[in-house]
Amino acid sequence: MTKATIELIDQLCGIIDKSKYLILSGTMAVGKTYLANLIAEKSCEAKYCSQGIFNKGGTYEIETELISIPPSFYYEDFVNGIIIDTESGNINFHYADKVFLTLLKKANKSWEKKEDKKYFLILDDISRGAISGILGDMLPLIEPHGQTTYKTVLSDGETISVSPNVYIIATRSTLIDSVEQMNYGFLRHFYEYQLNNDYMYMCDSATDVYSDYDMSANAMFYRTKRIVTDYLRHRYQMSSVEKERYVIGHGMYKDTGTAMIARNQIIPLLRQYVKDNVLAKTANVSIAALQKLVDGQYSKDRTLADVNRIVLQKTGITADSFRSEGLTHQPLVNLVSRIKEQGLVDDTDIANDIMFNPQVVVRKKAKLDKVERDFPTPGYLYIEKSNRDIYTYGTTKNKSGATKRPRFFYSGSVNDAVSVDGIDYAIASEMQPGEYSRWYEELDSGNEENERYSSSPNSIMFRILRSYYRALSKHYGGYLSEYPGDENIARLKAYAEQEYKHLVSESRKLHPEVSDEKEVNAKANDDFRDVIHDLVLFWKDRGETISVGGQTILVEGVYKVDSSKRYEEYSRAMETLGIHQMIMQGPPGTSKTYSAREYLKYEACKVNGREISDSDLDALQIMDYKEGATISSWAKDNVGKTPGIAWDIVQFHPSYGYEDFVRGIEVGTIKTEHGSNVSYETVNKILGKIAEVASRKEYEKTKFYLVIDEINRANLATVFGELIYGLEYRGRSVATPYTVKNSNKVELPDNLYIIGTMNTADKSIGGIDYAIRRRFLFFSLLPERKTILEFRKGKCSDPDEEKKQIEINETAVSLFDRVSELFNSENLNSEYYKDDVQIGHTYFLVTSVEQLYLRFRYQIIPILREYYKDGMFQLETPETDTDGWYGLLGCINGTVDINAEEDRVKDIFEKLIKNG
Repeated sequence: MTKATIELIDQLCGIIDKSKYLILSGTMAVGKTYLANLIAEKSCEAKYCSQGIFNKGGTYEIETELISIPPSFYYEDFVNGIIIDTESGNINFHYADKVFLTLLKKANKSWEKKEDKKYFLILDDISRGAISGILGDMLPLIEPHGQTTYKTVLSDGETISVSPNVYIIATRSTLIDSVEQMNYGFLRHFYEYQLNNDYMYMCDSATDVYSDYDMSANAMFYRTKRIVTDYLRHRYQMSSVEKERYVIGHGMYKDTGTAMIARNQIIPLLRQYVKDNVLAKTANVSIAALQKLVDGQYSKDRTLADVNRIVLQKTGITADSFRSEGLTHQPLVNLVSRIKEQGLVDDTDIANDIMFNPQVVVRKKAKLDKVERDFPTPGYLYIEKSNRDIYTYGTTKNKSGATKRPRFFYSGSVNDAVSVDGIDYAIASEMQPGEYSRWYEELDSGNEENERYSSSPNSIMFRILRSYYRALSKHYGGYLSEYPGDENIARLKAYAEQEYKHLVSESRKLHPEVSDEKEVNAKANDDFRDVIHDLVLFWKDRGETISVGGQTILVEGVYKVDSSKRYEEYSRAMETLGIHQMIMQGPPGTSKTYSAREYLKYEACKVNGREISDSDLDALQIMDYKEGATISSWAKDNVGKTPGIAWDIVQFHPSYGYEDFVRGIEVGTIKTEHGSNVSYETVNKILGKIAEVASRKEYEKTKFYLVIDEINRANLATVFGELIYGLEYRGRSVATPYTVKNSNKVELPDNLYIIGTMNTADKSIGGIDYAIRRRFLFFSLLPERKTILEFRKGKCSDPDEEKKQIEINETAVSLFDRVSELFNSENLNSEYYKDDVQIGHTYFLVTSVEQLYLRFRYQIIPILREYYKDGMFQLETPETDTDGWYGLLGCINGTVDINAEEDRVKDIFEKLIKNG
């Protein structure tokens, strides 16, 4: 927690201690709810004692109740009203106190008992509800009446008041429009504090000075802030407070996963600002530059790299500890451990270029009992520990003929082991301190295999370092080809290359003696460790600096990003950022629902270690939520085992509501001897059900996924209700209007993931408001030409069928290219964006030209006609039609009747695919 945050909390605790009622206002992600909870927690301290202390010198006990205010929240949900519940199939109505009166009554009793206790009521997101109506006749109770206690009489004759130990904190988002205008009659009861949006609340050393290629969270905050403030429409007519309303809050930016946050939260939100006319369209240039910074083949964000494959047993290697541990293979263990812990190169580089690289060392054969034999597989610097017995040499009998163990090429020590992809590996031993390889120029080239029975330590150490510096130079160079203006990386690359040259130069100087005696060789090995000990960059950690020639170089890594691993990216982003809900968005025909299923198969494959078929995935779908029941077909076939994943799916639509999704009353029938009676039961709906099952102890290691198809077709604020809070604060109970199994609470556990799909072309429905958007990660699925060209490749039954399919794919992509021209900027209304509306590749995945024609006539043309009627296109009709373009426009605007003029439509189709 930063100094600024600590001071702010102390200030706010003092305010609420005296005023009792506080509103925390601010834009998205400035920590309103986070601070409200911390204020309540810290108010236990004795110095906040305006209510008085009965037990002098003690602290206060705190009881907190948090209520999230959804649009459907009313007086009857908050103060008191009729509760509808069910019992034995019957519906019951009765009056009951709700959260506000319940808390007041507890507080009053505590006050009467002279307990040092404080009761905090946190009203989260009051902008979403009609707050003055929610409080109703309770509003005068929180009137500042000075020393006079204001009381009111309830409908049952009971007198109620607000005792001095009651505190209310409300949070209000300035970014979303309130359901009702915040009137003075409500606001005058509260002290309103406008929270500043400043990165000093995230980092003590926050600064708005940063380089163009700085990928830190600090730089990303101020870079994004500049985009918003520079491109706000009507910014010259706005007050500074109004401008701050749209600046994305500092709480969105984390040091871990900065590129992921920018790519999957910040940039989608900025693009939405442009679409909503919050930002001018000229902002797209700066947004594209930001996209390029985080979307390159190389990135400074280590969370995008392969850094979770390797697990070390030995850690904490320093230059001095490396120098002191010189026996046999220990220097090799220490070098690999240092490279991994330093983190300038990723785990794939370490594995491929060092651990399993024949240019470092390879052992293919050895003599056992004087007989040379080939190993089944070559042994590199590391081999699987379970195979250690294969790589032996020497004799299996002693001088007296008794059986003995041969010698091992690889270490059996647990501390020397390294785990890669969950498999333990042993390092090459038999490094003889008395052996030394004199310098020869081929060592620098590194093109030859280093095949040896035993190896001198200096040779292997040099080869490890050679691979390390080459990886640095390669990645820094690749990064600079994309971002040539990054002066720090350019200097760092030059420094790394110079340090490697220094290593080569010092290696050439060592061991000039003619003698090969063990003592001379051992000293040369010691001298080489001294050279390594004195390296500078190698022993610097990320974030440290190097001073050279009057310049300061920041030590930072750059990493190769594999954008083809789409599902791995989804998984890594959700786990790294701790945001367990995402939305796959894109225009129609971009495989959103298909991709959701494929992602589930990817997650199941990670658990099972094998490819998952569609039928395997279907078997993992939840079929029974009841406790003690068999959860899925998979569980039925694997009795006694717990599934790695479980999932279900629901589709939203405009009439979908809270009672369909979270909790509600289910109406059914009960058969009796006289017929059937109507029965009522308060039940969990799909979100409540899957949350309850995922919370069971037996499934604590199971990942649960709820797929929500067409998630933006419903009003999310209404459908999720108070569980919008639960999306962000996993594992915390949230009160609901309905009681199920004697509890009105629902908790979204950490092992529950929500995957939504969203059609960006559908303008008939409302968007997702900004405050809700920030709780989701957004991944765009766009039309992909490559997907059409590769359709069914490698899946045909014979070469002739494969050749025919390739020809069909080329024809289909020709049509795709012609249709894609409709979505170029000159043909598209300025209110629409190509990435939101261009029809996707799935319309063009066919197994025959006839099927492609039918798709064109009965699927592609109809959707393009709907687009035309919605005013999406601004098309100029050519004077002649030689390539089918004129005819395509006629099909779209209705001058060609696609039902009556089949021959003409067929001719247009053939021209399009011929001239594509």
